[in-house]
Amino acid sequence: MSLTDNKRKKGGRIASTTLDAAPIVADQVPSNRRDEILEYLKLFGYKPDKTIIQVHIAGFFNKRQANARAQEKIEATVRRYGGTTFVVVGRTHDPSIMDLLIKPKKKREETSPGYLGYLWKSKDPQKRAPHEVIPLDFAPIHIPYPAEWKNMFATKGFIIALHVPASFAKQKNKLSRALYRAGKKTDVRNRWDFIKEIRSSGYGQQAAEDPLSILKIRLAKGEISSQEYEKLYQTLTT
Repeated sequence: MSLTDNKRKKGGRIASTTLDAAPIVADQVPSNRRDEILEYLKLFGYKPDKTIIQVHIAGFFNKRQANARAQEKIEATVRRYGGTTFVVVGRTHDPSIMDLLIKPKKKREETSPGYLGYLWKSKDPQKRAPHEVIPLDFAPIHIPYPAEWKNMFATKGFIIALHVPASFAKQKNKLSRALYRAGKKTDVRNRWDFIKEIRSSGYGQQAAEDPLSILKIRLAKGEISSQEYEKLYQTLTT
């Protein structure tokens, strides 16, 4: 029996299943919640056709420590290409997300113990972008997750992490602080007006730029040589 079909008993009666909980959540959030999820992810540079989103069991994200050889490889990649990293962008407690994931190819001992798989349009059987399938109970980082929803789904929770350029690290810290402030006054079930407020403050603009534009800016600033530019350009366009 799958998690989405599993029922649990409480107080002598059968409590709501996940299949019952999802429509309840859908009724409690704005009808354009999918658009809001898209706009929120764009703050981190999300691109529907290209971005990979990882899903981890809550409490296990990035637990595995890379060995010396793997760490050297990561550092070399960062020096050569600017590198990539995963940034936690939110969470869901809806276990139906597990049925949508592409399973990792690496051996279990080579990945984080809580890593379940990823979402990627190119690998989705119906060619759906990640934001089109993320459960509607998705809560952005620093925005409180409703206890009512948590009780309905009765799971530990799933961490959503976005694949972003390593150069986004500085922008990430600014954005995280802005989201922390927004979280103090935001109910995830209401309209996400905080997105417009964050954009108006200038956060997320760099992440939204096209990678080629960022590459040209780095060349213009003298951060990379013409030879490095050509190599990076070929990497981004192939």
